[in-house]
Amino acid sequence: MKRNCSMRSAFFIPRVLIGFALSLISVALALFAFGLTPLNNSNSLTDTQGWFHQLASALGVHLDSQKLASLPAPKGGGAGVPLSKIPGEPLQGTSQDQTAANYTGPHNNFRPVEAVHTRPLRQLPKIPPALAVRREVREPARPKPPTDTPTGGFKQTLPGPVLSAPTPTGVSWDGVGVGLAGFVPSSNPPDTNGRVGAKQYVQWNNTSFAVFNKTTGALLYGPAAGNTLFQSLGGVCATHNDGDPVVAFDILAGRWILSQFVVGADPEFSHQCVAVSQTEDATGAYFLYDFVTDPANFVDYPKIGVWPDGYYMSGHVFNSTGTAFLAGRIFVFEREKMLKGLPARQLQADLKRYANKPQFGFLPSDLDNLTPPPAGEAAFVIGPHPTSTNRLASARVAVTWGGAPRIRLTESLIAETWGIPPCVNDTDAGDHRDCVPEPAPATPADYIDNLDFRLMYRLAYRNFGGSPVQESLVGNVTVKGGNSNPNHGAIRWYEFRNAGNSTTTPTVFQASTYDPDAAYRWLGSIAMDKDHNIALGYSKSSLSVKPSIFITGRLSTDAPNTLGTEAQVQAGIGVQQAGGNRWGDYSAMTLDPVDQCTFYYTNEYLKTNGQFNWSTRIASYRFPSCTSAPAWGTLTGTVRSSPSNATLSGVVVTLSNGYAGATNANGVYSFLVPPGTYTATAADADRNCTSASPPSPTVTITSGGTTTQNFSMVGTSNLQENDVAIDDATSGNGNGVINSNECVNLNVALKNNGCANATGISATLTTSTPGVTVTQDSSSYPNLAIDATGTNSTPFQIQTSNSFDCGTEIAFDLTLTFPNGSTTVTFTVPTCTGGADQTIPSSVLDANDPTQADRLGRDGQPSGCGGKACPGGGFPGTKRFQTYNFTNSAAAPACFTVTINAATGGAGDIESAAYLNSYNPANLCQNYLGDSGVVGLGTTVGSASYSFTVPAQSNFVVVVNTTGTITASSQFSGTVSGFFDFTPGPGPCPAH
Repeated sequence: MKRNCSMRSAFFIPRVLIGFALSLISVALALFAFGLTPLNNSNSLTDTQGWFHQLASALGVHLDSQKLASLPAPKGGGAGVPLSKIPGEPLQGTSQDQTAANYTGPHNNFRPVEAVHTRPLRQLPKIPPALAVRREVREPARPKPPTDTPTGGFKQTLPGPVLSAPTPTGVSWDGVGVGLAGFVPSSNPPDTNGRVGAKQYVQWNNTSFAVFNKTTGALLYGPAAGNTLFQSLGGVCATHNDGDPVVAFDILAGRWILSQFVVGADPEFSHQCVAVSQTEDATGAYFLYDFVTDPANFVDYPKIGVWPDGYYMSGHVFNSTGTAFLAGRIFVFEREKMLKGLPARQLQADLKRYANKPQFGFLPSDLDNLTPPPAGEAAFVIGPHPTSTNRLASARVAVTWGGAPRIRLTESLIAETWGIPPCVNDTDAGDHRDCVPEPAPATPADYIDNLDFRLMYRLAYRNFGGSPVQESLVGNVTVKGGNSNPNHGAIRWYEFRNAGNSTTTPTVFQASTYDPDAAYRWLGSIAMDKDHNIALGYSKSSLSVKPSIFITGRLSTDAPNTLGTEAQVQAGIGVQQAGGNRWGDYSAMTLDPVDQCTFYYTNEYLKTNGQFNWSTRIASYRFPSCTSAPAWGTLTGTVRSSPSNATLSGVVVTLSNGYAGATNANGVYSFLVPPGTYTATAADADRNCTSASPPSPTVTITSGGTTTQNFSMVGTSNLQENDVAIDDATSGNGNGVINSNECVNLNVALKNNGCANATGISATLTTSTPGVTVTQDSSSYPNLAIDATGTNSTPFQIQTSNSFDCGTEIAFDLTLTFPNGSTTVTFTVPTCTGGADQTIPSSVLDANDPTQADRLGRDGQPSGCGGKACPGGGFPGTKRFQTYNFTNSAAAPACFTVTINAATGGAGDIESAAYLNSYNPANLCQNYLGDSGVVGLGTTVGSASYSFTVPAQSNFVVVVNTTGTITASSQFSGTVSGFFDFTPGPGPCPAH
């Protein structure tokens, strides 16, 4: 949704000032009523002030935001570069600096968010990754980093000992990217992100994910578009696929947390879509949540860390157009509820400002080992100080849930050097990204982003126990190279320590800048194994080294502040040319939760020179001296129904520590569990299973052993509609659909998805839809064993009247009775579908066509049947357009799909949109229904489709227009599908 900003602030209007003051007081009273403390700087070293005063200050502060760097138009023309992180292309010819005067602070809504329970992911159809929509993903106008000079800090300018580097395990494979069958990159950068679990590795890059066997690299699921996961949830999480993904693994419960954001939704702008696996199997079932993270602003760069009392997430809050940075914010999601699929809440708090500058580039702690933090300990948040390269900002974040949710921040500073790498302090106003050099044929204009001014994901946490407790966190940031050759980037890494206190500031145990030569090193990710050894992965490039993936590390026995010799994980074979200078955005070093020694690292590289052609590599390493943690054991068993003794699929067996597994098609479950003694339960409410025997047995899991626990389940049948077949060949018009004035036979197949066999089934069919009469309403069904299907023995028969409103769905109730009860199955059947497609004739846009002075922005997201917010205009210049008129003649709303086919190689892009009743080129959002959203149509992209819903008996207009000022477009044509077949039937049913 595009929002144009007036030059005059609303704060100059007296009645708005009064309303604002009253609103501020109301917000304060509400927060106090809930017992919420958004900010408490009890340990602050500077700038101490109450949270209420900070909120008031934030609401009126002016931020000096940077202008977005302009990118060249896509090859072949077009008027801009599409965005996925910012809803809409950058406005042309307008200032992108804005004030933050309207910022209202964190969005704390304590209403629990309902969860949706899904079928196993492996049973869901994959939405293919987009193949046509190519997007150079631009970040918002990131804030200027500090410009002071770092006072020092240890620098390592020589390689360390070879023995201190981790060694490859031999497990390495290509992830999502070029080289993985079924995937073609459609955006840049890849946002490379992945995590290793008990048996699998999940990688989610930008808008597509895949699940692999962690031992062999075999593909288990995918590649699939990210919103495949959220189709059962519906809403914006199902229709948007905006990326910025995070994959986390909850080692305390053996669950996957998969998440991506939604930007530009209407009416609430920013959402976080979160999926929590119901078992340790990433291809199994999930609990899905849609959290609104900000109703009006853009929450960018979310990063999730696992902590016992919540899933913590960091985020950068920008205004809706991405032109003003408003706040650094921490979010906490209610982990305990989410593990059970119960309604869950979120808490939010903004980090404090320093010298009126919000914090940027911070991360929450992420637990890596089975030993949790000391009970009740606050989570850690660490990031760069916004005004000084000689300080890091620290926050300890504590939450309580219960009846009065509360979040409390204790904020302070860490006296530790970090530095800004070259390129970010350009003298002009631009936010340049052409920083990291590449060999020819890349030119300086092609050089790539160094991802400065932020801790790179993750802030990995370990609790080593002891007395006092020793807690370690490791992190890294890209900084300027050594004084002898400062014109390159290096990686500064840290190990922080804490002793189990919830309010103390962690101290720096060791830190160093890894800078062994003049090559550029950046995009790091770091983790620590059970023996205190550290592995650091990163990208490396120079004028002689193509962007490649490297790893280094240190043994716990090495001299402090040093790393070993680096090893090449994957050589870069190509260089990036164009692509908006974007590279990676992040990488991921994670630790095997089972052996606690094996590191898995994933990052980007190129197989050939070019753009939109990135590949990713996943590789595992370990230190030979690391002794694996005690092996996990296996809990397995078979679940059957009683008294039928049939095996039951989909039953979830859950242990008291949260670990869980689900039965397969043969009724067998099996999952890995850390050694220990637990209580087990088995349940499947979806099957109508009411109890298990034994109800809660104690199971003991031994290291490397197998424990068997079988269950029998008692419950009832669960009859559901499985399919409806229409037969109009005998008494109807024979077109296979229900029309007006027609007699139709219906065969309704049922499936017993229950916990017991179903016998003696009889059925009665009824409907309340006007113009429909059931003329044969009763039938019997065969006995249905568990998971069996069956069809009515006598066809049901209906007739529609001559005045039936064609296109209306017919709602049926099928009442089923059987010896031990009854149930009603509700289903609907569409009518009059299958009408012939209508065409948009072959044409060219040229000087003979009418003109318009603006066009819609293109966000890379074609509209769907559920619609999307109008992307707005803001692209002045003369465009040519043509319109085509169509009608939904049905008595019900209908979803139509427009497909525009265009010859590639044209002088400039075209785009298409649809409007209800009429099109007003002077108001692009008036009567808006949907649009293609695609950049490159008619130049590099040959086809684009989009959908929208039209009200009953309404006209709609399809518009095709140029996106820039060109003499003539390429030739195009199109089709519109979704029309109805109004062929009437021959009359009513014959008398019985």
